[in-house]
Amino acid sequence: MLSKLSLLATSLLVTVAVANYPPAPPGTINQCCATVGSKSNPVIAELAALLGVDISGILSNLGVGCTPITVLGNTCSNTAVNCNADQLGHGLINIGCVPITF
Repeated sequence: MLSKLSLLATSLLVTVAVANYPPAPPGTINQCCATVGSKSNPVIAELAALLGVDISGILSNLGVGCTPITVLGNTCSNTAVNCNADQLGHGLINIGCVPITF
């Protein structure tokens, strides 16, 4: 009985650990983005051009179509990233996005 209880408790802890993303460091936001890449990514470049946003000087990865990951257990079916709090184009382009690793 004790071994079954231990197995159940371990399974629950593993499930909770996988479902939760690490907390975002200060000045950053955990995001779920549809597209993540460099300024040369066609989707990102086209959106920036449509918005009239100059991304030529940005060296870090950018995220587009992002929504904040705010709820514990929230899942991301796209790319889970951590981005700087700096955003362009009224929040449509996120700057400094790096993949979230566990």
